[in-house]
Amino acid sequence: MKLGIFKHLVFVVSLLAFQLYVSAQDSVQLRRTLSIDRTSHANQNRRPSSDSTRVGSDSLRNDLKKVNLTFLANIRTSSLAEFVAQLNEKSNAYMSTDAGSAKDSIAAIKNSIQEEIRQLKSIKGSISNYSTSLNGAQDQIRNLISQYNINANNHSRAYQYLDNAQAKLAVKMDSLEQINRTIDELIVKNQRHLVRLDDVDALKGDIKRVDTVAGKRSIWKANTTAISKDVLINNIRTNYSNNSSIDKYVNRTDWASRILLIILGLGYCYWIARVSYILRQYDPEHQLAIDAIVGKTIIFLLTLLPFVNFFTPSFILQASQLIILLIFMFLLRQRMTGLQRKIAIILIVFYVLDIFVNIIVSDDLFPRIICIVFNLIALGLVSYTKRRIKNAQSPGYISNFIYVIFAILNITAITLNVIGHVEYSRSFSIACAVGLVQSFTLQYFADMIKADVRNQFKKDRLTLGFWMRFNEQRTLVIITQFLRVVCILLAIIVLANNLQFIETLLAVSEVFFGKVRSIGSISFTLGNLVVAILLLLVAQWFQKNISLIVLGGEDGQISQAYNQKMTLFPLFRLAIILIGFFMAVSALGMSLDKLTVVIGALSVGVGLGMQNIINNFVSGIILVFDKPFRVGDQIELADKKGRVKEIGIRASVLKTGDGADVIIPNGDLLSGRLVNWTLSQEYSKTSFVLHIDRKADLDQAKQWIKDAMESSAHFIKDRDSGISIQDISEEMIYLSVSGWVNSAGNTSAFKNDVLLILYKKFEAEGLKFYSVVPPKS
Repeated sequence: MKLGIFKHLVFVVSLLAFQLYVSAQDSVQLRRTLSIDRTSHANQNRRPSSDSTRVGSDSLRNDLKKVNLTFLANIRTSSLAEFVAQLNEKSNAYMSTDAGSAKDSIAAIKNSIQEEIRQLKSIKGSISNYSTSLNGAQDQIRNLISQYNINANNHSRAYQYLDNAQAKLAVKMDSLEQINRTIDELIVKNQRHLVRLDDVDALKGDIKRVDTVAGKRSIWKANTTAISKDVLINNIRTNYSNNSSIDKYVNRTDWASRILLIILGLGYCYWIARVSYILRQYDPEHQLAIDAIVGKTIIFLLTLLPFVNFFTPSFILQASQLIILLIFMFLLRQRMTGLQRKIAIILIVFYVLDIFVNIIVSDDLFPRIICIVFNLIALGLVSYTKRRIKNAQSPGYISNFIYVIFAILNITAITLNVIGHVEYSRSFSIACAVGLVQSFTLQYFADMIKADVRNQFKKDRLTLGFWMRFNEQRTLVIITQFLRVVCILLAIIVLANNLQFIETLLAVSEVFFGKVRSIGSISFTLGNLVVAILLLLVAQWFQKNISLIVLGGEDGQISQAYNQKMTLFPLFRLAIILIGFFMAVSALGMSLDKLTVVIGALSVGVGLGMQNIINNFVSGIILVFDKPFRVGDQIELADKKGRVKEIGIRASVLKTGDGADVIIPNGDLLSGRLVNWTLSQEYSKTSFVLHIDRKADLDQAKQWIKDAMESSAHFIKDRDSGISIQDISEEMIYLSVSGWVNSAGNTSAFKNDVLLILYKKFEAEGLKFYSVVPPKS
């Protein structure tokens, strides 16, 4: 296929952008036209009354109002013409497809042409509907002119309006007719392409059948020709020409993708170098190895190389995996045991020999036997490695899934070789070798990225950097999941390239994700659905972490110093959710008029059972603006008392004195009787009763109490405090003690400080002292 998958993507994106631009231009032009019409009508309304007599009867006015041309704004002929022109350019590009193209490419192009023909026929149906509406509007105008005998001299304003309307209709009809003719020509051209490609496909099938009869031989009927240097060179040349050539790869790879990968690689190199440099300043034992930084950067670039172009030659994939494996062996040389190092060296030697053997393989008996032997050796080597290395965290570990896939590919390669499908057997053998090495390199790659993230957290803990705001374990879990998806995609791309069905896979994927599906009146594609889900997930993560990102924190928790700044953050979170939702709806291709159906269904749900949710939601908004309390305030509601930890959209979180997080619906906070101890100030007054022995000197006891209060770190000395006699019994004097503390949450701590000091003082003096009523003897 001459057009690469990225070119198709760029074409589709540019087409959509152009359609949006044209739609906007049409809308602007329509508004200007309507504005000019309104201005013209306004000027005509200012004419003398002699002209107003020409307006006509009331029935004419009513009939003129029925001439509605607002539907013309929906007929975007310029965007239709541009879309058809783009399809025409694609059709011209199909001329380059000939018998030299791959069979998968021809099949993909035929599917693309058939899909374009269906699109063109669909556009023709739309044009037919548009033409019917335009003809109906023209007939309506002609009937009005005939019924009321409208001309320039009679009913001048009505004549001017209808003449302008006819001109607009004529322009639209001419444009639609021209587009319709172009579509007919393009359909005929594409049908000719299909006929020509069918002939090319049939010719390739005949050639393949001839080659199959001549070359497809089971192993017991294989040629026994002697192997010579010329034969080996010819086999290498033949096998190389059967694969995607490097020249083809270079010519069809978009340079934008290459530049983007290089920028990512340079950014990764700068990141790990900067982190290592800062860690070296704080920890002299930390190694700042230039060779490790360069090696990791090369690994990063080569691992992500298949994303640059999905059509990657097998030779490049084989070489890149070998380079990655060698660099990893060098970087992990200190961590590897003797057994692991021996297995790695055997694996590299085997990998190189296996690739070489598959390059020189042919229909002759001896090379095919060698390939079978290498397949059996590969099975034995992997089985031996799996038995000896059982630690999943150890380099060289092979999971059960990788082992099963590798065994299936090897057995398939041996079977195909035996029955005579040498080329297919060769592809499976190469896929086995490359896939086995890639299973190791992808595991190392994921561990390398996670180690770099851990170093980043370590560096930020030392420098109080940005990353310390997030919880390290949760962040590593998210990064691990992301890396798992990336590794799976890389494995699929490399396997599809080695088995030479990447074009078929991409064509099937494009049809699967690009096919328009419908649920009722709602149309969407699976590709748009995936994008919409990703947008919602990103919005959900962002609204959860907006406080940490903007205000700061530590280990996933908001810093207490920023508590008072968090009052409006529920609205920010709501705005992020709404923006993410509307972006997801837009990506899904759903128009706002269809969204009203969903909103209507939600309104029914509100009426049936979501009153409490909506009540809490609205209450949360009222709490944000009314501010009866803020984050960090000490409040009391019913039997719960504590500090406000978070004000959410639906519920708020209260941190009690015993460390529990109490989730309270916002509706209860707004409707219940709530006590805010720190609304106007942080300090609070507290009081309690002390029972002291009547034998004690009252003035001395008061001085002791005053000294105990002032010794507490929570006591405010500048505000009034009091000690008064509340009651006197036969044995005790009841004193009421009151004072101000720096925070309502410190009242218990203040009382504890006072009671502890007084208890020791009275015990030392041999006097009785209680904070509760003493039991009667």
